[in-house]
Amino acid sequence: MQQAVSKMHAYIEENREMYKQLFYQLLSCDTVNPPGNEEKMAKLITECLAKKGAETELQYVEPGRPNAIARLHFGRNGKKLLWNAHMDVVPPGEQVNWQTEPFSPVEKDGKIFARGAADDKGGLMAMLIACLVLQEMQPPINGTIELCGVMGEETGGMGTTYWVKQGGRADAAIVGEPSKMELVVAHRGAYRPIFGFKGRTAHSSEPDFGENAIYSAARFACRIAEMNEAFKTYSHPLTGSPTIAATVFHGGVKNNVIPDYAEVSIDRRLSPGETFAEAENELLTVLQDMRKKGEIGEYELVRYLNNKGAALVDKNEKIVTDLQAVLREHGLDAEQKGMRATTDMYLLQDAGIPTVIFAPGDMALAHCPNEFIPFQEILDAAKIYVELAIRFLQ
Repeated sequence: MQQAVSKMHAYIEENREMYKQLFYQLLSCDTVNPPGNEEKMAKLITECLAKKGAETELQYVEPGRPNAIARLHFGRNGKKLLWNAHMDVVPPGEQVNWQTEPFSPVEKDGKIFARGAADDKGGLMAMLIACLVLQEMQPPINGTIELCGVMGEETGGMGTTYWVKQGGRADAAIVGEPSKMELVVAHRGAYRPIFGFKGRTAHSSEPDFGENAIYSAARFACRIAEMNEAFKTYSHPLTGSPTIAATVFHGGVKNNVIPDYAEVSIDRRLSPGETFAEAENELLTVLQDMRKKGEIGEYELVRYLNNKGAALVDKNEKIVTDLQAVLREHGLDAEQKGMRATTDMYLLQDAGIPTVIFAPGDMALAHCPNEFIPFQEILDAAKIYVELAIRFLQ
């Protein structure tokens, strides 16, 4: 088997220019979400794997917005390994902050610059390379690899949620979010409520005749800052301290009118083990206390915005120990790490699929101008995916 692995590694290096051009094609697809427009990229992925004989599918979640799915079958009735990475990207922001065109990839000193290079097309490309090589060389393994390039991750994990609801299952999964080639076994969650504060209008020349909703909302926002300081006193061993922040503030209708309504959006990052209910009760307790003290008037929980759960996989799961073994063979760090960002890992964990995060690229570059990824890192990650598939499906 080691001889087969060596041949596949050599094959990856021999075809690096071909893979680089394919990566450029993926990066050139403008998949900014919203609106997403993932269809062109999804077709690129499925068509190149279909040419190699893989079973492919465009799984439409919304009109014009499919998941790109490919299944590679080896032997009979073996395990199933899922590779999950997303196709959509966040907006590039102002062009003045970019040294290159966001959707015209450029290579400098071995690094590929483009929106989505690290988050998340680099990880998806490494998985795609691994699928192409495994399908081409047909190692003697038993089971199925399913590649799922998902749509809509940046707006709540729509693609992965749909895949699960359609009956998607696997014995284990890897999420290809940028992890700096480190093994991530946990990530934080996100509880994102919007609270509304009520007041009473009056003419701004007589503010005491009204009740200013902005003041209530502002006092609450200041209390959130105090909570965040308190959170720093305790920490999860893998993901660090939880955090909380007021992120969006709306209030008022006219310059000369005392506002009778204001809203504050909250982003509360959850440590593994914390729940939405616990975070909500925590905030409601604060609001009730402020109301009793007369610091705020009436309030309401308006709605939620893209809540995402925290995730933690058991350290003894086969996908964890197998990946650790492969990383050690490559002389890489095999320590189990945590991620402070939120990913689709929790959706797969909640579906009963043991899941880890591993991919090339640095999450610190995600959503930033001049995003990049070292191309060699993509090839190296593809080699690790190949070895992990062989180990897991033997």
